[in-house]
Amino acid sequence: MRRLILGLILLSVNSVYAYADFVYDDHGKRDPFVPLVSSAGMIVTYDEDLAVNDLVLEGIVTDPSGDNMAIVNGKIVKANDTIGPYHVEKIAFDHVEFLKGTEKFILKIKNGGM
Repeated sequence: MRRLILGLILLSVNSVYAYADFVYDDHGKRDPFVPLVSSAGMIVTYDEDLAVNDLVLEGIVTDPSGDNMAIVNGKIVKANDTIGPYHVEKIAFDHVEFLKGTEKFILKIKNGGM
């Protein structure tokens, strides 16, 4: 019985060390182990952690007067809006130009083969 208990203790100690060496690789995506709701019940946003690869241009609505709008990550944005750390500089009929500091990023709409 003592050997069995000693064996279980050693096995559990080895398991703890195995987990201590584990590092989660998020591949640039949101860590699924980080909660989306705070303990106070508020929705937690990670907009400041957005990488340019996380931006998805879902659609563009053009207006003859030039007040174009775009749908980015499910949010409707217009020129001079911000999404996370990115400033919407210009919305054209086929792309959106973003600024992050002095860096410019262009997100083009994907043609659905129509």
